[in-house]
Amino acid sequence: MKDGGYELLEFILGMLNSSSLLVFGIFVSAAILSIPFTKKNILILSLLCLGINVVQLLFYFDGGLRSAQRVYPFHTHLPNLLFFVFYYKKNVLHSIYAITSAYLCCQLSKWLGILTYALSGELYVEYGFRTIATLLLGLIIIRYFAETLSVILTKSRKTIVIFSILPVSYYLFDYTATVYTDLLYSGSLVILEFMPFVLCVAYLIFSLVYFKEYEEKIEAEHHTHLMHMKRDQFEKEIESMKRSEYAVALLRHDMRHFLTSISSFIDQEEPEKAKEYIKEVMALSDKTARMKFCENEIVNMILSSYESKIREESIQFKHTIELPEKLPFSDVDFTSILSNGLENAIHAVSALPLEERQISLSLKMKEEKLLLSIKNPYINPVELEDGMPSTAVEGHGLGTRSIRHVTEKLRGNCQFLAKDGEFVLRVVL
Repeated sequence: MKDGGYELLEFILGMLNSSSLLVFGIFVSAAILSIPFTKKNILILSLLCLGINVVQLLFYFDGGLRSAQRVYPFHTHLPNLLFFVFYYKKNVLHSIYAITSAYLCCQLSKWLGILTYALSGELYVEYGFRTIATLLLGLIIIRYFAETLSVILTKSRKTIVIFSILPVSYYLFDYTATVYTDLLYSGSLVILEFMPFVLCVAYLIFSLVYFKEYEEKIEAEHHTHLMHMKRDQFEKEIESMKRSEYAVALLRHDMRHFLTSISSFIDQEEPEKAKEYIKEVMALSDKTARMKFCENEIVNMILSSYESKIREESIQFKHTIELPEKLPFSDVDFTSILSNGLENAIHAVSALPLEERQISLSLKMKEEKLLLSIKNPYINPVELEDGMPSTAVEGHGLGTRSIRHVTEKLRGNCQFLAKDGEFVLRVVL
């Protein structure tokens, strides 16, 4: 039989354990809700802990431990929720997510306490160890994990609900199976396998959400890239227009001299010289015209943006383009495919001798499908894995993966070929 001193120690450590769990839950919930830990807020949250702790003790002395546990959600979690909602003006859904997430995190110290009891066989050792573990884990979670958990609250309501499935399910399961009933300890396979079932459902839903957000991120990056390209192309076109206007002004100014010279050649019965001179004047006139590859504005913009780079690298650029003014898919998606394809081709041929640098581009519509082909020679070995070019260089290979991702998104097909020193990209949309 245990003596009175032992029971008193067990009672005191049990109360300390309960208080540490309360402090853990309130402060971790506050951290997830991004409530700043100013002196004022620390004092207010500490007073909240003290007030709830007093209520807990009243219920404990009035009806015992089991009774106090049964009403715990009402005298602890509910006041905590209402306090966050009405005092700190936090959203109800956000507050539920924060409180149930903190409750779920409490299971870390709970398991450590159970392990300690299994090793020591003494309840007061479990209480003492768990009190220390709870406070240390609270500091670690607030310092390193709360900010990550709080990022969820910046997402859409749908995303927050999905991320709340696991902590809310565990909260309901824990109280249903261990506090209000003894189902967890009944040995029922249905009960024992319930949480793995919830974990699986949460994992699958999380995968869908993550993939959707990943696609939205890629879409945003492509849109930003397109905006930058449009801005750069706009600046280039303004500069080109200025140069063209200046050249046209010079031609207009010199036109009298041109006509006088031609007239002089004719008067002197030198028609060949007159023709040659006319050709020179026409060549000067052609230089004032801006390059237009096809009727489609986006394709013109993309090719114009790479024109100077192709010229700088002394690349022979051959193109056959037959496209309508409008394409049946997003400008952002098509920009991603064509830009990445050209970027990869330019990078590949830049390693070749000047006389071997050439890129061939073919773009045309056939039976309401867009056919794209980019061909270029290469010098560095190209290995294909599952039909995709592979590389060990960090940061490389993103362009081809992006092409494949966008093509599949548009329900098209892409093919990468490397044979006899020629690399070929084919896309059908």
